[in-house]
Amino acid sequence: MNDNSILCILVSLLLVLMSCSKHDSLNEMERIKEIGNDNPQKAISMLDSLEMDIRESSEYVRAKYDLLKIRLNDKADNLPSSDITVKRLVDYFEKEGSLSEKQEVNYYAGSVYRDLQDTPRAMEFFLKSLEYANEGNRCDSIMLRNAYSNLNYLLFRVQNFEEAFRMAKHELDLCNQMKMDGIVPYMHMGASYLALGKSQQASSYFDSAYRQIEESKAFSQNRATLILLLCNYSELGETQKARVCLSRIEDNPLEHFSPFACLAFAQYYESIGKTDSVAIYCKRILDDGTDLNNMYDAAKMLCRLYNRNGDTKNASHYAGIYMQLSDSLDFGKRQELASTVNNEFQYHLDQKKEQSLKDERDKYRNTLIMVLLAAIILAGLGYILHVRRRNKHLREIVALSSTLQKISDNDKQLRADIEKKEQELMQSRKSLEKSSDELTNVKRELLRVNVELSDYSAVLKEKEQQLAEKMDQNKTFIKLLHKSDLEGKSEDVIDAIKNTSTGKKNMKTADWRQLYQAVDELYPLFRDRLLKELGHFNEQQMQVCYLMRAGLSKTQIQNMTNLSRVTIWRWVKKYDWVMTPDEDSVS
Repeated sequence: MNDNSILCILVSLLLVLMSCSKHDSLNEMERIKEIGNDNPQKAISMLDSLEMDIRESSEYVRAKYDLLKIRLNDKADNLPSSDITVKRLVDYFEKEGSLSEKQEVNYYAGSVYRDLQDTPRAMEFFLKSLEYANEGNRCDSIMLRNAYSNLNYLLFRVQNFEEAFRMAKHELDLCNQMKMDGIVPYMHMGASYLALGKSQQASSYFDSAYRQIEESKAFSQNRATLILLLCNYSELGETQKARVCLSRIEDNPLEHFSPFACLAFAQYYESIGKTDSVAIYCKRILDDGTDLNNMYDAAKMLCRLYNRNGDTKNASHYAGIYMQLSDSLDFGKRQELASTVNNEFQYHLDQKKEQSLKDERDKYRNTLIMVLLAAIILAGLGYILHVRRRNKHLREIVALSSTLQKISDNDKQLRADIEKKEQELMQSRKSLEKSSDELTNVKRELLRVNVELSDYSAVLKEKEQQLAEKMDQNKTFIKLLHKSDLEGKSEDVIDAIKNTSTGKKNMKTADWRQLYQAVDELYPLFRDRLLKELGHFNEQQMQVCYLMRAGLSKTQIQNMTNLSRVTIWRWVKKYDWVMTPDEDSVS
């Protein structure tokens, strides 16, 4: 084996190992992904343990690893610090990924920008994720539902309530199709109706969300939803329902601070007229100073509260804070950017649809051209075939004319030959008539010979019958001779045979032995002949042969051996040579 062969084998083994390693890594990441659906922190730890192996793998495996890490951190509510990684992943999977991978990478790009407070970009990537999900036959339905949910949240933030309602509707329809928990979609539908001023519909959806929580008895797990319901019922003025939600909330947001929970409690206390409690919760939000959106709503509520109570000084103070926060949040700019994203995305969809129609039109035009070309080619082929068939037909006509001429010449020659043959036939007939006379004479002679042969045949049959009678007489004579010889030399044996054949006595072993000895003494060559003719035989066959040699009849042999009549007759016929003289077999 030369060096090149060894090198090829090593390279092949390396490629096989790399392929196995790639599949093992992807399978392990799929397993970690499943674990991450329930326990993201554990899944992150497991994923970190693979980092050293992953960094030595292919670019695809590394991209899948980074995307899975973003997914797990999103589920664990770990906020991203930058968009560098996700931008690289979007560029890679847009070029190399499948539709499902494009859906996933755009969804998590939207999640990253949502957490980075970049609402327009977040909406852009969530919309792209929707596009890829709806483009393919198969998609991640849960991810599609979450994309609708995130878009509802983002559109709500930029006060585009009509679009927010549309996204919530898609989210709820998808949950109903998958028969999943509908608490969040019901809340989104209720909030959208509330923002659009449709209080009755909003209350109906909030009731549906609360019923599901009540049926599941999972109050602690749905604490955030109960706080939202408390806020929304309070805003609707349905204090009785709000009080029920409040009773299900186990902790006080002042003790375990949560800005939105404080705002919800403030909203509830405002609806029942407890102004002091409203002020406490709203001021706690402003003192924290971390959540601009809730600070904005708290300042607005305090301004409204003090203005209603006639406290102009505090009302002016909180109105100033309210205006500062309004400038900081810049809702107008957000709405403008979100509108730009929607318009750009709609333009992108229109362009895509227009390109699709153009491609379809080009496809039909190209198909028509191909059909016309095919028709022209078929017409040309048809004309060529027609010309070839016509020429072939002409050649066949010429060939037939030549053949007819040959047939005509052959016909003349044939007629001449027929006349010659007729003359020869006349001569043959004359010869035949002469031969017929000779044949008649031969037939007469043959009939005479047949008569003589018939006479000879009758004489021959008569002679054969006489010969057969003589042979039977000889066999009978031999049997009697054998019997008389045996009676003369072995009277005891003969007495035992007679008694056995008449049923008076059964032959014993000693009697059989005496019979064998008597026959062997009388016919010394018989045993050797028996061994030669039979080769291998059993005791019963030997007894039958010796009894035949002793001259017994078939009936007597049957009585002595107790064998069946058919067997005795078959063996007597088979061993007919026993009755012939021993000297004949030797000679």
